[in-house]
Amino acid sequence: MLILFSMIFFSLNIKSWWLAQNFFFFFFFFMYFKIPMFNYFLNISYLFGMDMFSYLMFMLGTWIISLVYISSLNLKNIYLNYFNFLMFIFLIIFYFCFFSNNFIMFYIFYEINLIPVIILIYGWGYQYERFKAGFYLFIYMIFFSLPFFSCLLNLNNTVFLFMYYFDYLNNLNFYYYLFLMMIFLVKMPLFLFHIWLPKAHVEAPICGSMILAGIMLKLGGFGIYHILMLVFKVNLNLNYFFISLCLIGMMVLSLVCFFQSDLKILIAYSSVVHMGLVIIGFLTLNNWGYFGSLILMFGHGLCSSGLFCLSNICYLRFKSRSLFLNKGLINIYPFLSFWWFLLCSSNMSFPPSFNLFGELFLLISLMIWLDYFYLLYFLIMILMFLYSLYLYLYTQYGKLFFNMNYLVYINLIEYLLLFMHWVPLNLIFLIMELFC
Repeated sequence: MLILFSMIFFSLNIKSWWLAQNFFFFFFFFMYFKIPMFNYFLNISYLFGMDMFSYLMFMLGTWIISLVYISSLNLKNIYLNYFNFLMFIFLIIFYFCFFSNNFIMFYIFYEINLIPVIILIYGWGYQYERFKAGFYLFIYMIFFSLPFFSCLLNLNNTVFLFMYYFDYLNNLNFYYYLFLMMIFLVKMPLFLFHIWLPKAHVEAPICGSMILAGIMLKLGGFGIYHILMLVFKVNLNLNYFFISLCLIGMMVLSLVCFFQSDLKILIAYSSVVHMGLVIIGFLTLNNWGYFGSLILMFGHGLCSSGLFCLSNICYLRFKSRSLFLNKGLINIYPFLSFWWFLLCSSNMSFPPSFNLFGELFLLISLMIWLDYFYLLYFLIMILMFLYSLYLYLYTQYGKLFFNMNYLVYINLIEYLLLFMHWVPLNLIFLIMELFC
């Protein structure tokens, strides 16, 4: 804690962009070696503790923030001190969210997390519509916030709500279940409550898109996992409806992806589809679903963040995110086209991508839960493969719309950024036992 709070004051005095980036990069390895993977439940205090889920999500958040600095080189002269301070605030909020033992403390920092995200969208966004996107984000998150907080206060009168409290409550009804779950389902987001995500991604800068896709959506999954311990018995009767809604929504949004002309919106809808799989994994209430959701959340955080970086690299050259203008890239940027292939194949769960293991685990989980639902799941997996292939082929092939004399070459730092997304996404399967 002393280290985290001292970082706030340290961030105000950092004048070098690369010094801040290296600080987060080495902090990641400090956390990795300081807390051994086999010591999850050591040093649990009254307010803070960790398990495998929280530890891996916090490490993912630290890694994504270190990559944010590499992707935001074009912003390094725009309010550098404020940007550094905001990144340190993100790190501290993630620490309190993932390592909190009490639901009340988790809820407070879960909602505080909205403030730096909206500041990123308003302060470093591109267009005037960013104010509308921030408003959508704020309304969707706050609408279910007060009912959730009211339920927590009511339940806290009978039992002190620990995150690791495994004794299920018997006096919860449908309204408790709905109010306790919806605040996290909207953050994931659940189909029909997902409108804020494409708008936020389109108007946010690349750093905002990476944080949203890489770690912000994972806060919803982390909350669902812990709240299901309290509403376990109610969920046994009601999870059928949410799983059905997720499957239908994933199929609809997969079809919607074929009609998108904006790179960011297409990748954002792809994130909603993958998060629908995560929700299904948790609601099936078995170990296959739990580990599948954990693996897919980790893999999606890296894959989706890498795809947003690729779209930003193209945007900086072509000054447009339109699929109709970003064509024929293989003719002018063949090595970049290679990275498009690697990340799109990871998005379609091609081996050895970490997403493949997560989707296989979730398939087994759904087959255990209900027999015939796996047929719809197979159809969704085919559609996910097809729209990822559509994204790759439509951007890499076709007729060029720009004169090559006006294009800017891609520097080595941008290739390093893509490399640092792809390597952990595809080689972490060598240590799969850490997740299982």
